[in-house]
Amino acid sequence: MSLQLPLSGVVHNDLAYDFQLTYNRILLNLTGYTVRVVLKPSATAADASGITYEAGTGLTITSAAEGEFTWDIPAADVPAAGAMWYRADVIDGLAHVATALYGPLTLIAA
Repeated sequence: MSLQLPLSGVVHNDLAYDFQLTYNRILLNLTGYTVRVVLKPSATAADASGITYEAGTGLTITSAAEGEFTWDIPAADVPAAGAMWYRADVIDGLAHVATALYGPLTLIAA
């Protein structure tokens, strides 16, 4: 099941978000799965118009067994105040994609 989770941050700052995924209130073991986050201009924008983050490119699995990961967004990826949209997907070994989290990322001026 997907969870809408609004996020916020300050433009021109590096941003970091920590997540812990669950499924039916049980921690989701991420062993054998890929986590991917897409940050794009709006919910209806094509994924190709955004930035994709995976392990080694802004995502760090901090505890696979506990479903924990960190998403780091460099300041260069959030250059202007306003709203963006993100979606975090979990992908299994057969390339089945399930959206875990999604929502607006609201950026405010410093």
